[in-house]
Amino acid sequence: MAITKLANGKYQHDYRVDGKRRYKRFRTKGEAQAHELQINTAKAGGTLVDTRKGGRIRFHDLHEEWIVRIEKVGARGMRPASPVTVAGYKRIYETHMRPHLEHRAIATITLTVINDWLKTFATDDARQRSYRQLGRMLEYAVGSGYLPANPARNATINNVPRPEPIREPAALTVSQLKALAEQAATGGRYWRTPHDAYGLLILFAGTTGLRWSEIAGLQVDALTLGAEPQVIARTALVSVDGHLQLRGTTKGRKPRGIPIPASVAELLKIHVDGMRPGSLVFTSPSGGELRSSNFARRTLHPAIARCQEVDPDFPSIVFHDLRRTAVTLWVSARSNIKAVQQIAGHSSAVTTLDVYAQLLADDVQASARAVDDLLNHALA
Repeated sequence: MAITKLANGKYQHDYRVDGKRRYKRFRTKGEAQAHELQINTAKAGGTLVDTRKGGRIRFHDLHEEWIVRIEKVGARGMRPASPVTVAGYKRIYETHMRPHLEHRAIATITLTVINDWLKTFATDDARQRSYRQLGRMLEYAVGSGYLPANPARNATINNVPRPEPIREPAALTVSQLKALAEQAATGGRYWRTPHDAYGLLILFAGTTGLRWSEIAGLQVDALTLGAEPQVIARTALVSVDGHLQLRGTTKGRKPRGIPIPASVAELLKIHVDGMRPGSLVFTSPSGGELRSSNFARRTLHPAIARCQEVDPDFPSIVFHDLRRTAVTLWVSARSNIKAVQQIAGHSSAVTTLDVYAQLLADDVQASARAVDDLLNHALA
């Protein structure tokens, strides 16, 4: 690299990026030297890139390239993303990004452009999800040498806070869980068209903590209904672009064993009697695969409404709150944190503590009373 004085009195800085000659001209030698220092610093730090690449690549082309990477190694480069995750990324692009950014060269996506784009969103949730995806895409562009820096990672200027939750998560008591199961079994929206399996489904979800996709994809051979009943969560039924797919792995990508309360296991034993090993444990009344939207609209929400008619304190829940219910019951039963982690299906007990910290905090006084009982018994 060198700085030379030209015949017109200007100064030219010659340098190389990726083995290719580049040059830039300046009015003064001081400006040329400052640019030389900037290039040398970037080169030493491994951040020297040919920024002209970003001027030649459209945002749509970057999206296509990024999606291929996501399908192969995921957003963090550790493992392939699931079809559900990939479909979600594509949906965000088509809905929120493509109308505004499709034909832009990625080098022209500045802080101003990003902030103008963020103003187009109607909801905080969509804004936060889309901004997070844009940040990941532009971070990939930086790593690929298309951009020198990621303008969507500036937390000071274009910070997008996590939206406030629309509703607080809730958990049912044992009596509320039983009441909901009874109402679900009576036919839900189709009053007096009973389907006992739906009542069992509610009890099963509220005591094992399985996710909806895991319950919808649960097969008979995953159940062990002997002296120590348990379920092995290893399959999930997920919707990808409107089509249900039975996946061989759950969200955590590892099978996990979860104990089943004996009373629920007895009901399950009767329910699956005569079924083939690969059959789905829970289906619709017609024998079809379960869809979460149909179940919520036709069964769960009407059952909750009828419970609230009887009990005004009955909480307005979503299906995922049955998972929280299961964790609450296990915590109340003095289960250790590793057991609760196994039920929740978290990769680390730290995650369980973070997600259910309030439940554990609420149980502190009960734990203190239990310790006091032990002391009193020992001192008696």
